[in-house]
Amino acid sequence: MTGAGRPLREVGEEELIEQIARLVGDRSNRVSIGIGDDAAAWRPRAGHELVITTDTLIERVHFRLEWTDWEALGHKSLAVNLSDIAAMGAIPRLAVVDLAVRGTERDRDIADFYRGVQALARRFGVAIVGGDTTRSPLGVAVSITVIGESPRDGHRLLRRDAGRPGDLIGVTGPIGLAAAGLRVLERGLKTLDGNPVMQEHYHRPQPRVREGLLLRRCGVRAAMDISDGLLGDLQKLCRASGVAAIVDLERVPVPNAIKWAFPDWEEVALRGGDDYELLFAAPPAVFARVARAFARAGLLPPWKIGQLVEAGSAGPIVELRDVTGRCRPADARGFDHFRTG
Repeated sequence: MTGAGRPLREVGEEELIEQIARLVGDRSNRVSIGIGDDAAAWRPRAGHELVITTDTLIERVHFRLEWTDWEALGHKSLAVNLSDIAAMGAIPRLAVVDLAVRGTERDRDIADFYRGVQALARRFGVAIVGGDTTRSPLGVAVSITVIGESPRDGHRLLRRDAGRPGDLIGVTGPIGLAAAGLRVLERGLKTLDGNPVMQEHYHRPQPRVREGLLLRRCGVRAAMDISDGLLGDLQKLCRASGVAAIVDLERVPVPNAIKWAFPDWEEVALRGGDDYELLFAAPPAVFARVARAFARAGLLPPWKIGQLVEAGSAGPIVELRDVTGRCRPADARGFDHFRTG
């Protein structure tokens, strides 16, 4: 979706960078050098450790410009990185944004992209301190690096390899809406009940930064964000922790609109990905502490969807349990860049 404005060939790189700097040039009091120099300089807080993540979004792999607008693309590009910081229980502080475009776009498109980035950054107190713009004749690509921090306060960062048998499995929100939104866009299901909410979750995921902080402070040790599908990501956590998992299918918070709309709703909701909710595992007492902390913070309570168990001879597998108590092996494949599409 291309809007008004001047073609980039008329604007030129130097003026474009000046426009971007005006849009996102808010300065943190600990950023001593920001946009405009060869590198940024930032003073980290004493007694904190740094947490660093990066993600890349490629046109026709992660998004299509005929389905989204530039502002939503900016939002999502930063959101997926903030979600990684949230999954560690850290606080995002800085972001560096690299944007590659064909060169046929207009300066209004680029401005809208950075408005989307900046609006989300401001919500979470993140400073955009630099990046790069370049030409990419084969398509648009976005790569963002986010730096966060976490105090050395006795609470460990959340990790994938810290799950233990007996831990309860939790998620911070509904599962499957983003994948349903993608299905809507792919199949043109514009009259489907729930379509606007599904598309909104696909285009504008909400990183669970507050939830991640509370998980860490409550003593949770094992967590990750759900980017490649609930079952696929739970399988990764199980492998890293050397455990297996049993998921109670009826407890997974899949909205009824998805179950009613798609006969293969398990495929859509459990394997589709792009949820960016947090998946975590904690002992029952810690899980109860999390529920109380979420309530005090005005957040929805976490959903308890199953339990980690000892990995038997079959290894770190994931099983689905129905309402009768019967278990079946789950097809725990998730999104894979090199096996999908």
